[in-house]
Amino acid sequence: MSGLTVNVQAQGRLANLITDAAVQQVVRSLDEDYKNFQVDSRLRFEDKRVQQLYQREKVRAWEKADVDGNGLQDLLITGTHYDNESKVICVLDMGDRLVLEEFSRQFYRYCPVVRIKYEGQQALISYADYDKPFLITQPLDKNDRQEFLLTYRFGGLIEYNPAPTRNIQPDSILYTSHFAYHDVEEIEIQMEPHGRARCRSCEYPVLDESKKKCEDLTTKLADTTQQQLVQLLNYLQPDKLSREYRIGFNHVPYITLHVVYADGRRLQAEDRGGIGAFGLTRLYALLESLRKTQEWVPAKK
Repeated sequence: MSGLTVNVQAQGRLANLITDAAVQQVVRSLDEDYKNFQVDSRLRFEDKRVQQLYQREKVRAWEKADVDGNGLQDLLITGTHYDNESKVICVLDMGDRLVLEEFSRQFYRYCPVVRIKYEGQQALISYADYDKPFLITQPLDKNDRQEFLLTYRFGGLIEYNPAPTRNIQPDSILYTSHFAYHDVEEIEIQMEPHGRARCRSCEYPVLDESKKKCEDLTTKLADTTQQQLVQLLNYLQPDKLSREYRIGFNHVPYITLHVVYADGRRLQAEDRGGIGAFGLTRLYALLESLRKTQEWVPAKK
């Protein structure tokens, strides 16, 4: 009995949760924005298309698995948030803290479908979603369904790659993002071999470009940062990524990415919306975080 107790404790704080109420309380305690999140194993929604699809695909309100591979149980949850539309999240037990991992593409997509899927002993997340039908009477279109098999790597959920490329340094990376709502935000990050990087950025009100404020900075990336970016770039599968992604919404970032690998491979993507692929989204986040995590100096004129 003592051995069993030790084993359960070793599986973390989420291992002993057995009710909808307990799972719901964990989610609500992690983030003020989720104080109204609801978990109900009956998976009832106003949109019966969603309810019927979940029944057909045997979706559960929550499942436990060690998604991030640290030996502790995590939670994959389907519930509702502020409305009666379905929303999925993943709660990860990092040992020292619980982390709520969102699937940010849900803001633009509809009817997320998640299940735990195993590859041998490795727990993965099967994720799918749809374009939202214009009318409530329209069925969910199979042609509009997008599917991903995800793992937790590099600080986020990305497409699972069973055979990542060996550690090949990229020759160059060029990332640009343009976003406009009340303000315009432009950023360009250029990286060369040996960790040299340059960041150009501008911000200004949409209606007053005379207030434009720009920076032009350079740095030598920290070794750990270089290693993380190289490992992520080697984990991505350029041949399986599209060259163009589009979503039909206004006020979304326009992103371009060009990567030249030392072995001759190229990754080129134009991503209107920034949610084209989970791995790309994670790469965007890491690149934009460099402005805050690295020591920069003004570029020489």
